[in-house]
Amino acid sequence: MNQFTCDVRLNFLDASQKTKLSKKFRNPNSKVMPHELVVSLRVKLPQAYAVVIALGSSGLCSNRLLIYHNCSEASVGSIPFGIGFPTLPWICRECGESIEDYNEMSFDVIAVAKEPIEFV
Repeated sequence: MNQFTCDVRLNFLDASQKTKLSKKFRNPNSKVMPHELVVSLRVKLPQAYAVVIALGSSGLCSNRLLIYHNCSEASVGSIPFGIGFPTLPWICRECGESIEDYNEMSFDVIAVAKEPIEFV
């Protein structure tokens, strides 16, 4: 199990929140989205994004940018987080529409653990 030290970057997390995160990430391929952390940890959305981004930058998680189109409530694609937004025009995998404007899309982030993680 990999240990993630919640140093200066995540100093807002208390012992109880670290325990909850360790439980969420006790299995490889565990997935979490920022809005889930807002609810389970009772943190603000920017803090939840900080957790996800810190995990990705440490190499413990593979972060993906989820792509949403107005044709579906579910994500219609994803790309590695950190490379920017998808190149336009982008073809929606759900409806086949050629999207020429980012206003027709929305985005979120998901973190996928490569191995179990313990937060300390």
